[in-house]
Amino acid sequence: MKLNTGKSTTVTDAMKSRITVRDFLSTPVDDDVLKGIFETARRAPSGGNLQPWNVHVLTGEPLNNFRNEVIGKLMKGESEKDTFPPYPSPLWEPLRTWRYKLGEDMYNLLDIPKEDKMARLRQVGKNFLFFGAPVGILITGDKRLEVPQYYDIGIYLQSLMLLAREAGLHTAPQGAWRAFPDTVKAHINHPDEQHILVGMSLGYANPEAPVNELYADRAELDELVTFHS
Repeated sequence: MKLNTGKSTTVTDAMKSRITVRDFLSTPVDDDVLKGIFETARRAPSGGNLQPWNVHVLTGEPLNNFRNEVIGKLMKGESEKDTFPPYPSPLWEPLRTWRYKLGEDMYNLLDIPKEDKMARLRQVGKNFLFFGAPVGILITGDKRLEVPQYYDIGIYLQSLMLLAREAGLHTAPQGAWRAFPDTVKAHINHPDEQHILVGMSLGYANPEAPVNELYADRAELDELVTFHS
């Protein structure tokens, strides 16, 4: 499927045209458009109306300072303790195969062979540049939250992604930011009782980037959904 950089006029179109964009244009997002997305996203549902998300939106100099520090730490081989691991370990089937296939499909589009480990690491490192997006989003939550509240934050994140498509924008949800909780805290100064849960890149997708041709496969409907009637 070809990258759709237009505005979505229906929820169905927003869902079908949403991809994880891994190369953004530097074009700024208008402040009114950006604030409008977050204003509407306030209507995202949550159990008991807890609204357990704390959202930090970085643009301009704060964004550049943050990602430059993280990249500097990566280049020096510095690391921090993840708030949560990215996946269960060991990962079981068919989850393992789905994850592996996504990675190989992406590297094939970029013409990066399996043996070129450095090129693959450089591509992974682009996560910590927000893939060049002009807007970086960091979502923190109270450390006392339980699994149901994590579901709610996922719903909020999806709401942002669909609203972004309505505005002609694209996104990349990113768990990678959990790997630098101390740096996140230093730059957004969240309370001690919170920690980083997820991040997201937001902006205009680069239509010339091969990586943005990646339209991830999905399992067939009957593999995921059972209709009882």
